[in-house]
Amino acid sequence: MIKKSLIMISNAEPYAHKYENNKIIQEKQPGGLTTGLDPLMQDLDKSIWVAWARGEADFEVTDNDNSIKVPDENGYKLKRINLDKTEENGFYYGFSNQTLWPICHNFITKANFSPMNWKIYKEVNKKYARAALAEINGNEMIWVQDYQLSLVPKFIRDERPDTKIAHFWHIPWPPAEIFNTIPWRREILEGLLSNDLIGFHTEEQAINFMETARKNGSEIKYEEGSDLIGFIKQDNHKTRIVALPLGIDFTGLNKKAQSKEIIGKARDLKKYYSASRLLVAVDRLDYTKGIIQRLQAIDRLLEKHPEYKEEITLIQRIAPSRVHISEYEEMENEIDRTIGDINGRYQTADWQPIVYYKGAVPQDELLPYFLAADAALITPLIDGLNLVSKEYIAVKENGQLILSEFAGAANQLEGAVLTNPYDVDATAEAIAKAISSKEKVKEARYQQMSKIAKNQDINWWRDKFLKIWNDIYEK
Repeated sequence: MIKKSLIMISNAEPYAHKYENNKIIQEKQPGGLTTGLDPLMQDLDKSIWVAWARGEADFEVTDNDNSIKVPDENGYKLKRINLDKTEENGFYYGFSNQTLWPICHNFITKANFSPMNWKIYKEVNKKYARAALAEINGNEMIWVQDYQLSLVPKFIRDERPDTKIAHFWHIPWPPAEIFNTIPWRREILEGLLSNDLIGFHTEEQAINFMETARKNGSEIKYEEGSDLIGFIKQDNHKTRIVALPLGIDFTGLNKKAQSKEIIGKARDLKKYYSASRLLVAVDRLDYTKGIIQRLQAIDRLLEKHPEYKEEITLIQRIAPSRVHISEYEEMENEIDRTIGDINGRYQTADWQPIVYYKGAVPQDELLPYFLAADAALITPLIDGLNLVSKEYIAVKENGQLILSEFAGAANQLEGAVLTNPYDVDATAEAIAKAISSKEKVKEARYQQMSKIAKNQDINWWRDKFLKIWNDIYEK
């Protein structure tokens, strides 16, 4: 296990600073990575987190090195990357989210292959690498997170060949035929194959990556009876591949949900909505989330099962995302129209089938909705994993989960009612099945899911990845 020095490199920062009542305050950022990795960073003798600063007051509190100790003076060093608008647009909104994101989610026609965005993406990855290189003194291990930073490992390896580097790729990896449409695919693969270890959420994603490497000239070998899926050899460097689904803070969430405040708010929600059964869906605005298809499934359910009229309500929460991209604005308008149409046809004076909330809210504010809901409707068209599915299970005892078979979590959460989100009729029937099952059946499904989500939590994921990584150098 890592005992001394770790440099974490990610797109998003664990803490941000902002103005509130003419003062600068520090906010811990939400998300699974911060939850799992922040305690690790605080426990190490030396740890540095390199990340893009997006808080309005972030650079008001940093030193000349753009660094600050978090969460306090006894904590670890957060080294902030400053991006100007051109870099932000080309690196983040451009190449990361208009090229890599659609390609990795199998939406080729939505991809933008802008040479300028690619150039900026490379330069920003170099900026991250330089920030990390300045902190390397000897035997530090470097852990890179996700698709925004695919080139960072090579830029570091070129300068410090003996550095121990690992990467976790949190979104899907597509089949080789799709990935190979990217004009700069070889440079991206060279960047990633500079790692000693790469993690993916599922075995299918890991195998897709290995086959992509093979079809681009690398030697691969699969392993059996090992934690590893296999390894890839490129230019005498070996990169090990592992499949390890990210977990959540199951125990922490479960404990929060049992507070009097959360229970009281959940009870109020049940009273407020006239329907006897509540469904909940929580998404970031994105074309991969299958929101329109989900709404159509509610429409189909009410059409085929009129007995559910005035009996069920879907509470759909959507957080805005990537508003700089026009396609996302158009998607939001389509969602508005679809909900308006469905509610217009079915609603009564006291009931409507879909309640829609726009805007991001802290996780704590979602807990009453999870607790009040009889089932969660998690139906992305494709998803690397999907943590909301696990969060719902942690909060709602005997809650039912209708889950897309194309979410990475479907490979792990036995007991979920799986559906093909492209099949609106099948999803409607999956909802009916989940909410109409006998209580013993519901309890059995829940027990299966909760056991897995509790045992394979964020600490399990973190510790297992670190052990596999450390074992590479012990052999």
